[in-house]
Amino acid sequence: MTLSELRSQQKRRRVPIVEIFSGVLLIIAAITFGTNLVAYSDSSNELGTDVTIGGVQVGGLDAGARLARLEAVYVDQPIVMRYEGSPILLNPSEVGFQLDTEAMQAAAERQNGVEDNFWTGFWNYLWDRPQPAIDVPLMASVSDVELNQYIQDLSIRYDRDAGNAGFDMTTGTFQNSDAYTRLDQAQTAALIRQALYEADPAKRVINLPITTTPGQAATMDTLRQAIIDYIEKSRGMFYNGQNTVVSMYVMNLNTGEEMGILPNARVLASSTIKIGTLINFFRYQITAPTDDLKFLLGAAVICSDNGAANDLTIYTGEQAIRPGLQKLNDTFCKAGAVNTNLLSLIDIGPQEILPIPDYYTQVYPTPCPGASVASAQIDTSVNTQLPSNQNVTTAADMGTMLMMIYDCAYHNSGLLSVFPDEITQTECKEIIELLKGTHFRRLLELGVPEGVTIAHKVGYVPDAGVVGDVGIVFSNGAPYIFVMYVWDGVNIDNAGVQVTQDWTLIEDVSRLVYNYFNPSEPLLQTRQPDLVYQGAACVMPYSGAEINLEDINQNRFDINGDPLPSACYFWPSCIPFDNWGHDSQ
Repeated sequence: MTLSELRSQQKRRRVPIVEIFSGVLLIIAAITFGTNLVAYSDSSNELGTDVTIGGVQVGGLDAGARLARLEAVYVDQPIVMRYEGSPILLNPSEVGFQLDTEAMQAAAERQNGVEDNFWTGFWNYLWDRPQPAIDVPLMASVSDVELNQYIQDLSIRYDRDAGNAGFDMTTGTFQNSDAYTRLDQAQTAALIRQALYEADPAKRVINLPITTTPGQAATMDTLRQAIIDYIEKSRGMFYNGQNTVVSMYVMNLNTGEEMGILPNARVLASSTIKIGTLINFFRYQITAPTDDLKFLLGAAVICSDNGAANDLTIYTGEQAIRPGLQKLNDTFCKAGAVNTNLLSLIDIGPQEILPIPDYYTQVYPTPCPGASVASAQIDTSVNTQLPSNQNVTTAADMGTMLMMIYDCAYHNSGLLSVFPDEITQTECKEIIELLKGTHFRRLLELGVPEGVTIAHKVGYVPDAGVVGDVGIVFSNGAPYIFVMYVWDGVNIDNAGVQVTQDWTLIEDVSRLVYNYFNPSEPLLQTRQPDLVYQGAACVMPYSGAEINLEDINQNRFDINGDPLPSACYFWPSCIPFDNWGHDSQ
């Protein structure tokens, strides 16, 4: 065999290594491609490790784990609401809060590029290129119906109504109503919506928007009912009975608010009528009062001397009784006391022993036009069994005259408007100063703390069963008018019972009225009297020259409120001071 033949035969027997190797590589490449393709296809829905949905990091988690984490943050984590500091937990499901997981998954996949270019993604996968960061906002929904219903229920449970101001019968004090709170429902809904979309627990805390109105103070209606309840429940009396009648008038001189209990019932005015006497005197007194007139003024008011009051009336009539009474009744009418009249001079004893003939001459004034006004018509629902119509008034009339005096003295109105050319502001202040001179140490005075200034006039007629006190109290809470008359038809023949029942009633009611106007500094107990069955003795200077109409207590009392040695104690007897009667008991 030749060499060429041998070579030819060897060529025919050689194994195709290159071809086999190439084929193997192709097979391996196909297998690798297929494996990677399958792997990529299986992992193409995975979002990588840098994935944030709704502010929550969920990278590297499968779909189920991502949902669980989102629900833990947004669905299971409650909203903390604070109503005036008190925490309330809101479960998001209570307001129909739901995650839109499908929409968020689709948005994440779009950011991952799965739907944009499969082969680009596969190429990046083969080269192990990092996946892009994914940030998907929270997609969720809230039920408007459930949210609104939840907020309405919240308001019903936690809002507070103001309620009514109260009165404590035990202490005689008044309390404001509770504060009035209201949830701002529209703003609350907006805050809850905002908090539901927050992942940070600190931002899922809400201070609920509350409108708070301070508690309301007691009103005049509260005061009126408190007095009636006290009279009927604590004292066992009837304010409008057949045998007992209580007539009252109260006014806040700062606001003009007023309260009445049978304010238009006709009552025996007794010595309280002298308030009108003062107005009438100053109406017709052109010059400053002489010392003699000042003495009459002091005796008439401070010591409630009927003869002095009559002398003042006669003086205005130019020393004639009838003209003086006519002027007095005209003054009542024009000053607003439309149902008040004094038909004759105030009683000072039997006519037959008096040195002045016809001392009790009666006048019958023309009916006052104001009496026909509906609000002023006499209340006929009760009968105080007046012995006569000679000296009558109503609580409303007395309250009106006191208001007219006060407004004249402090506001340049009142009596100044009615009698512009006849009375002055200085004279009105002198009237009030004279009334401040009453130191009876009973009735209205015992219902206010010591040191509170009072300008008042007391009147009582045991034989007629009547006691009254009318005045102005200058309290810290407000200056106010207090007028109260009690008619006791049961104990007319027992003055001692009258005093302990009717006088102390006025004293206790005075305290209730004071506490109404001064709720933050109430008087918790009515002050005790010096004497059980009477008021304090009168203290007068010895002469009119010592009476100061700008300071009525000058030359009467020392700094402790006791009579000065130079003053007349128990006028006109002028006996040694007996410690307001304590030493005589």
